[in-house]
Amino acid sequence: MPIVRKIMWLLLFLLAADPVKKVNPNKVADFADIDARIYKTVMLENFEDREVAEIFFPQETRVQVKFSTELAPPIAESQRYASLHILESGERRARLQFINPPVVNEHCRAFTFWLNVEKPHARLSLIVEDRDGVRHFIDSGDLQFRGWRKLTLPVSQKIRQNDRYLGEKAALKLIGIEIVFSKKYTKGKLPVILIDEIAAEVRRKYELPPPLKN
Repeated sequence: MPIVRKIMWLLLFLLAADPVKKVNPNKVADFADIDARIYKTVMLENFEDREVAEIFFPQETRVQVKFSTELAPPIAESQRYASLHILESGERRARLQFINPPVVNEHCRAFTFWLNVEKPHARLSLIVEDRDGVRHFIDSGDLQFRGWRKLTLPVSQKIRQNDRYLGEKAALKLIGIEIVFSKKYTKGKLPVILIDEIAAEVRRKYELPPPLKN
């Protein structure tokens, strides 16, 4: 009897469960799915395999740049990151310029990176060069958080990328990074910023269709 009763309870449970919904082949895909098919993430710099002198020009400002592994961001891909330390209390601005600027050959809608602001009240800008050689500063706004956070900086339409016309070819260049610290230093401590996994969200540029066959 106990076995029969268990079987009956199991049958009642299965009958009461929600039926499995069939896949509708005519249903329009979710916007997130469409977006994932159009855009992809391209890594520009992750600071994993090279030294500081291979990536950045020597700095004129009193800022120490080094690579470390002690406090890597909470993602499996990262083992090493770049840290910027202000060396003098009067210094507020740090600019890092790439020796070989990373190039984005596809249409870029945003740059992403991981950031750790040890001492808040700072602003970060990505320095980008467009198709006409004009440099733009993509600003993060005031950074008032602690610990690692992934930031996304959209690329505005003012930054021309040469994909408004069919067949045009040009690249967007990431020239460097600028950080401006506030005067509100923590008493006795100078500010530190950690950065890692600089990437671009891109899609294919418009292309000319293949020629018609005679």
